[in-house]
Amino acid sequence: MKKARIAICAGVAAIALSLSGCSNLGYDVSNETVLSASRSVSVDGSVSIDSSIAIPFGLVADVGENNLIRLAWGCPSVMPDKWYIYLDGKKVDETSILKQVEIECYAGNHVVAVAAVKNGRRSEAEGIEVTVKGTPAPVENSSGLVSGATYKILAKCSGKALDNDNWQTAPGTNIHQWGYGDNQANQQWILRQNSDGTWKIINAYSNLALDAANWGTTDGTNVIQWTDLNNRNQDWYITKEGSYYKIINAYSNLALDVSAASVEDGANVQTWTWNGTDAQLWELTNLSNSSGDPVNPEPQPQPQPGDRGIPIDTNDTLVERKQGMKVTYQFQNHTRGKFADNQIYIYIICMNQNNVWCYARPDGALIPIGSSDSSAWQYTLADVKYSGFQIPLSHSGRIYYSYGKPLVMWGNGNGVVLPSLSNPSDANYETYFDWLEYTVTDNGFWVNTTQVDQLGFPVLMNVYDNDGRVQQTGISTKREVIWDYFKKEMPAEFKTLASEYRIFAPCKGAFDNRTGGAYGNYFNDYVTQTWNTIASKSQTVTHPQGKFILTGDGTNLYFRCIEAYGSIAAAGQTYVIRGKPTTSEVFEGYGVLASGNPMELALEAWICAALNRHVAHMEPDAYWNNAAAYYNAGPCNYYSKFWHDHSERGGLAYGFCYDDVNDQSATTFTTNARGVVVRLGF
Repeated sequence: MKKARIAICAGVAAIALSLSGCSNLGYDVSNETVLSASRSVSVDGSVSIDSSIAIPFGLVADVGENNLIRLAWGCPSVMPDKWYIYLDGKKVDETSILKQVEIECYAGNHVVAVAAVKNGRRSEAEGIEVTVKGTPAPVENSSGLVSGATYKILAKCSGKALDNDNWQTAPGTNIHQWGYGDNQANQQWILRQNSDGTWKIINAYSNLALDAANWGTTDGTNVIQWTDLNNRNQDWYITKEGSYYKIINAYSNLALDVSAASVEDGANVQTWTWNGTDAQLWELTNLSNSSGDPVNPEPQPQPQPGDRGIPIDTNDTLVERKQGMKVTYQFQNHTRGKFADNQIYIYIICMNQNNVWCYARPDGALIPIGSSDSSAWQYTLADVKYSGFQIPLSHSGRIYYSYGKPLVMWGNGNGVVLPSLSNPSDANYETYFDWLEYTVTDNGFWVNTTQVDQLGFPVLMNVYDNDGRVQQTGISTKREVIWDYFKKEMPAEFKTLASEYRIFAPCKGAFDNRTGGAYGNYFNDYVTQTWNTIASKSQTVTHPQGKFILTGDGTNLYFRCIEAYGSIAAAGQTYVIRGKPTTSEVFEGYGVLASGNPMELALEAWICAALNRHVAHMEPDAYWNNAAAYYNAGPCNYYSKFWHDHSERGGLAYGFCYDDVNDQSATTFTTNARGVVVRLGF
């Protein structure tokens, strides 16, 4: 999930931490409003940079439906003469008054930035990426689908697959959703494009066509499979909606829809008036390689009876939401008697509308942290078991929870000193803790569990909408079972990441080349192989921002834009990734993989994700966005693979910084949030 950043101090050295553990500029444009972590960005160089001028901080951006970005930031103690405002690297406004600035632009991905100006020179520009809704730029988009290829089709609302019920071969068999199983032909669909641009969707097992029953034209029309008769009710328009697709019946003009946005196995699939909700958005993954042969990954390990420690039902009773509040949080103790309610500590910290870091009280009050310590912010589960927390409009929040003893954190006036995972002398090093991340604005609510840095214990999260819809993410397996699976499934070098209190991310352990880690060269040979492979031929890369010809020289990668879809790419321009990343840079997405202009940053995110998933050396358009091809060989980020193998909701997890490339992360988004129930396990 993308949020603004928080200042962190370790000893006397201040650093910046993105609350999502990463900042990914490479996600697809969608109907969602997405905020990225703020970072230094490249802008128009007509004004000289003076490093002594303080960089604007606390940058946040909200966007609405009307092609408008609202930008706000904090002011350092020494006031500049003015601030310059940039859109996609170009100056578009300036102001001498600290205020909310509004910028108009086409719909799509944009980078907005602010620089402080004093005596004719400026600071570094602090930028943030947003996805703007409204009127798109007048450019043509491509579905990117391959006629004749076999696809799995997953509902965004549930992560479950479009499924031929009970492997039937008879016309009239119902189509519903079911958890995806590798190599199940009844969940695989062959797409064949018609001359008018519509598609036939043919079940790979039955060879029958997806069909709107009885030529139905009303909401709730059932979807079945039927003999392909070339009828119009068997033709479907499939068009991109960000990183997902909408599937519209050509006869009725109604959308393929999961009934009631259910997350349950067996939920019916129907047609319904297009409304753009997650129930009508579908992930299509090509299961064929360039030769047309199926890509068959190794099956994921299946949970065994008794493995689950947290129930996965979605029948929670929510606390009342008070007037003026946006969402409620509740917490449940599923530690199986290991910790009492009064031994579970909860801390909510976030940025308020004035960009001041605060802690949240259960009644919804946001209290500036200032220089206080976390003893003032903590509540036990016993304190809030029946009341929960009321959450108002707020940005960039984290919710920490610890077992057995409180965490030690404090404010330093500008930010918060959080627990350190890399410092064995840190007061929290031998404490069981974990966290989730969220942002709540007028335009939507984002929340995710994360394993970008570590996992302390399993957490399962139910996110409820006002209309009763539920989205579930997280891990339900018992902690000791998770540890046992990790030790059994991981290659030897990754086994070293498991400790008593947590399973560390690779660069929090022996994979960090900056500290001389034993496996600090883990990705080096693969990076060289990939760079040499790219240098040996010309390949096409289709990105949400445009179509590129990828070449290389063994040191740098070159992306020549031949077709621009968004606003940060320009046809004819060549974008460069300069140099080869180190192992640490691959795992954590910094350095070589986090530099340059906005389009280069977006492409670096894709390369970083492809390297972690061991598909970077393969044909980009066939494999980089093909989840079935991920982690099938090493070297890869087996740590991240593990969390995808052991998470609910179709294996969505935040296993590394750019795991939201191709929407593999556990981020849940809704514009209609009501409440969140966090189930804490052990």
